Amino acid sequence: MARTKKCRRVCCRPACRRFRAQSGTRSVNIPLDELEAMRLVDLEHLEQGEASEKMGVSRGTVQRLLRAGREKLISALVSGWHIVIPDGDFGEPAPDCEKHAACGNCRRMARTNKINPQYSNNTQRGEKTMILAATCENEEIFQHFGRTPAFAIFTIKDGLIDAMRIEPTGDSGHGALAGFLKERNVEVLLCGGIGGGALAALAENGIQVVPGVSGSVIEAVGAYLAGTLKTDPGFQCNHHAHEHGGGCHAHDGNCKCHD
Repeated sequence: MARTKKCRRVCCRPACRRFRAQSGTRSVNIPLDELEAMRLVDLEHLEQGEASEKMGVSRGTVQRLLRAGREKLISALVSGWHIVIPDGDFGEPAPDCEKHAACGNCRRMARTNKINPQYSNNTQRGEKTMILAATCENEEIFQHFGRTPAFAIFTIKDGLIDAMRIEPTGDSGHGALAGFLKERNVEVLLCGGIGGGALAALAENGIQVVPGVSGSVIEAVGAYLAGTLKTDPGFQCNHHAHEHGGGCHAHDGNCKCHD
């Protein structure tokens, strides 16, 4: 009788699933479970036993994932091959799998969005693809919507990040940014500070806004998909009517007074 496959927990979704070598002639596949094992041990500096607990597998399985993933990664870098990151070997877990409750970024939980239904999206409404954007500078959430130098634009498929690109806004003022996003079919925007006028313009273009976000763009998007995103309730400034001569948060780099 075949053994029941354990549910492997993968809590990291890479922003990009394909890396193209300049003169590559072949590709290697590094599945998400192999990438997760390397992330936990090599990036998070966990012991293999700790990593096995995080993933819900045995220590021997983590060792095999590490060996396979590292060999493929080094081969690709040395030989100049393309790198592709597919989902990997994931079996559908039992409906009563308790391990999912312990991990907010679990693949199954992110897909069903059971943790925090406040932030629902089209993926959870039955559509398989969604376009999500975030104000961006140096891979961080930019805190002034109207002055954002670029947007990080993500393609979300089945609740997972499938692709990401950075698009500079150029000379677009805050009045044109709603159209900028609409032209790119953005449905959800993560941002920091934003004014009422910009909120209204985005709403008119059918774009759902999640304001008061800060920190890493990648981490914020991952938290949004998992339903665990924390936001600042004081994101909106009401001081546009007065002169900015000292009464507006002192303009110390945290001012949120601009659309």
